[in-house]
This record gives sequence, C-alpha cells and structure tokens, in this order.
Amino acid sequence: MIEVRNIHKAFGEKTVLNGIDLSADAGQAVTLIGPSGTGKTTLLRCINLLDAPAEGSIEIDGVKVTATDVNKKNALALRRKTAMVFQQYNLFRNQTVLQNVIQPQVLVKKTDKKLAEQRAFTFLEQVGVQDLAKAYPSQLSGGQQQRVSIARAWHLIQR
Repeated sequence: MIEVRNIHKAFGEKTVLNGIDLSADAGQAVTLIGPSGTGKTTLLRCINLLDAPAEGSIEIDGVKVTATDVNKKNALALRRKTAMVFQQYNLFRNQTVLQNVIQPQVLVKKTDKKLAEQRAFTFLEQVGVQDLAKAYPSQLSGGQQQRVSIARAWHLIQR
C-alpha cells in the first residue's frame, strides 16, 4: 500500500508539486502520465526520498515519513520498500549485468550472495536478457539496459 499526502516540492521559485495526493493498494498498477516537465519524475523521486518534499507525508507498507522527519534512518526504511527504474538506467559500467542486479540486493536487502544470484537469474530471464548476464552495459542496446534496470528494481522489491 502506498499513501502520498499533500506533497509539495519546489526548485527555487518554481513550484513543481503542489499538494499531490496518491493512493495505491498492494498489487494495483498506477500510471503517471503528462507532458515533459510536469513533475512525474519529481513525484517518484519524492516518494523514495531521493528528493525530500517540502511538505506532506509518504507511507509505504506501514513505513511512514513526513517532510519534517526525513533523516537517513527513515529514508533507508522507506527505500527498502521501493525500487525505481531511472530514465538513464544508471547501470554500473564496471560491473556485468549479473553484478548490477545482485549488488543492490546484497547491499540494501542484506540477501545472501548465492540466493541473490539465483534470484537475479530468474529476474533476468523474466525480462528476456538472461543470456547477457556476463555482458557489460557498454555491450548492450538501450532497450537491453532498460530491461536489466527493470530486473534490478524488480529484484529489490521482492519480499
């Protein structure tokens, strides 16, 4: 369950989010649509506290953080409930596809490396790039990089 209430965010004089509310139940798919520059990515960055909102609250699966109590501990607790596929994919260029999918699971979720590797192969297979596990990002097309990034995010939100 995700509950976003009264989120405000501005960059200097430019208000990007002005009192945004959003709810999504577990398993529900929600799509944010709109023209470029209307705050879709900013809202997602606020939800996982990559950008701290100026006002409002975010609750994911029982972990609630308000704009006034954002700190490293709260941000980490909330981020453990989220994953995000960035527009630029943000794969580590010096790591293979497999390493890119394993590393966040081991570092953030504290998953045993062997188990993380098994899960990584499953997710890579589900997005159709399992045969690229030993490749580096520079050897992949943009679409392949995006699928690896999806596998990495999918991997993080698994319970």
